[in-house]
Amino acid sequence: MKKTVLLTMFLSLGLLLQAGRALSLEIVYPADKTSVTRTDFLIIKGGNTPPLEGMTIELGGAKSDLIDVSSPEYRAAFKDFLILEPTFSPGKNLVKVEGFVAGKKVAGAVAEIFYQADPTTAVPKDFKPFVMHIPAREALCAPCHNMNPDKIEINAETAETNPCAACHRRMLDKSHVHGPAGVYRCGYCHNLDSKPAKYAVPADEAALCNGCHSDKVAAFKANKFVHGPVAAGLCLICHDSHASNNPAQMVAPINDVCLLCHENVGKNGHVTRGVSGDSHPLSGPVDPGRAGREFSCSSCHDPHGGNGPALLQRGITSRFALCQICHKK
Repeated sequence: MKKTVLLTMFLSLGLLLQAGRALSLEIVYPADKTSVTRTDFLIIKGGNTPPLEGMTIELGGAKSDLIDVSSPEYRAAFKDFLILEPTFSPGKNLVKVEGFVAGKKVAGAVAEIFYQADPTTAVPKDFKPFVMHIPAREALCAPCHNMNPDKIEINAETAETNPCAACHRRMLDKSHVHGPAGVYRCGYCHNLDSKPAKYAVPADEAALCNGCHSDKVAAFKANKFVHGPVAAGLCLICHDSHASNNPAQMVAPINDVCLLCHENVGKNGHVTRGVSGDSHPLSGPVDPGRAGREFSCSSCHDPHGGNGPALLQRGITSRFALCQICHKK
């Protein structure tokens, strides 16, 4: 009998400890040792052990004043959550949160996160991409957000009617927006039924992109030489599938993307000319061969493929023929 009572007490204590951990102060997003590509939200769950009256946030060495989260109006709107719009610095960021009751610190949480502001920057191996749409994290948001939209809801065409827009609408605040994203056809690319995380995109991204961009497929096949990423079907190495401030929804300015792989070109110069030994510029305000565009790597090279090993534009195979497009004298 004593063994049964002791076992019951032990199990009850274990459950209480687990519940305490689940209900204590937690930095939900971005979680510790995760990487993010946007500086959009900082989501903190205050917990109920004990119910917090205020919190302070320290980011980049700057600490906030005490933020009151105790009023009935606040609790009715946000429960025990504190949601802020931070400004992360590129690279590693240390987030410190302290919880207070009656002016005394009673709880704390720390998260080290990596903000990949530039997609060409490598993320350290000890940081993993943050994944939101798993059951445990969705359960935290479900009291206020529709975390189980059906196929009709996920393809609703406006920010007011599509549940994804509640958190993700700012992804589209860019000058160049991908067509399906611009009309919130999220279900075109994202799978509602993927597991363990929902809304994954197919592993074969080229097949997904080619479903709409079939005209590009024909052009690629017509080339005798295909650029490596294209041949490997890695569209998203260069293009952002939602929106970008760069033409063609490039993840970064064209030359930055090119020089990520072709770094020797940036270091050692490119196309030596004349007796001076000067190299040809890689960029400029005006592209002589393409009206209204800046001069860049893609002024001379087709980023998808070409008829010669250098992937020259317009199907040209002779370098001198390419030069004559601009240098007609």
